[in-house]
Amino acid sequence: MSPVESRSDIDRLKDARSFALYTWGNAGGLDADVLAEARQPLHAALFDLVVGGEALNKVSAMVKTAAPEIPWQAIVGLRNVIVHSYWQIDLELIADVLVNRIDPLVASLDRLIALVEGPSP
Repeated sequence: MSPVESRSDIDRLKDARSFALYTWGNAGGLDADVLAEARQPLHAALFDLVVGGEALNKVSAMVKTAAPEIPWQAIVGLRNVIVHSYWQIDLELIADVLVNRIDPLVASLDRLIALVEGPSP
């Protein structure tokens, strides 16, 4: 089994949750103008968004159907822009993600993780 295949859906969901929280910790609450000048927090948050997006991209389709409120394609699309079209990164969008979308994502991931893990023995 390759290292990519060795990560389970639950591992990937937990990774995405952790990196979403890191994103908030690195640059949460900063508006686009501040992000433009705060290179270290911006770069840390962008890295966190890339890792979280990659983790969620690899979650199985079956698990994704259990959480339709998560904008799976938008998250992966943002990851792809950061990685492949870095010159087109919209700091207004990044600031909006940091301020308005991290908390709901973490809440949805918490629910999905609990569902996938099932009841505790």
